[in-house]
Amino acid sequence: MNRAFDNNGTIVAPSRPEKKLRLVKKYLMLDSGDRDTTKHEFNNDVVYYLPRVYENVVSIRLMAAEFPAGPTGLSAIPPLTAKPIPGVTPLYILVDAEGLNKTDECAPAAERSGYPDGYFAKIPINVKYLNADNVFYSDSSQQENITNYYPPIGKLDRMRVRMRTHSQKATGETIYWPVGEYSLSLELQCMENSFDSFSSFETRISKRAESP
Repeated sequence: MNRAFDNNGTIVAPSRPEKKLRLVKKYLMLDSGDRDTTKHEFNNDVVYYLPRVYENVVSIRLMAAEFPAGPTGLSAIPPLTAKPIPGVTPLYILVDAEGLNKTDECAPAAERSGYPDGYFAKIPINVKYLNADNVFYSDSSQQENITNYYPPIGKLDRMRVRMRTHSQKATGETIYWPVGEYSLSLELQCMENSFDSFSSFETRISKRAESP
């Protein structure tokens, strides 16, 4: 059956569908207020169950984040109790995503080799943050936080996110926000085997040109 037809004097036909391995970007927001509060009373260490299963994830980028003012330290051993953030006033906080970390950390006091795959993202903060200021992070104006995975992550259906300072890595302590919730905006780049963009394009050309 000839599916070609006349389009204002030009003979066209639907192009032949072709499958292609390509990268597709998907976007995800994590809000600590969406946690199961019966399991995670505080927003320091939260397991997020994602709205879909993301397959063949090759990179995760932290695009933006919002944090309320006044973070507080939290002890490492239950029952968890609030405590001052140890050390000097921090200039940044660290996002620790279990199994997804790709940035190495040195250890305080030059202890041995430090912490390989120590954290997922680094958020700079201002001095007033511990008292009254909220923090708004955007990678378009601040440092980028992108992690790449080779081979790709086969299936990603949950994320465990822990908030801390650099000095808390050794103690197992964390930070949380007693008032307000934080949010993280992520870009996930996934590898998909799907039809290319020209599979439904009507053309008189029967064969695609090879990409350089």
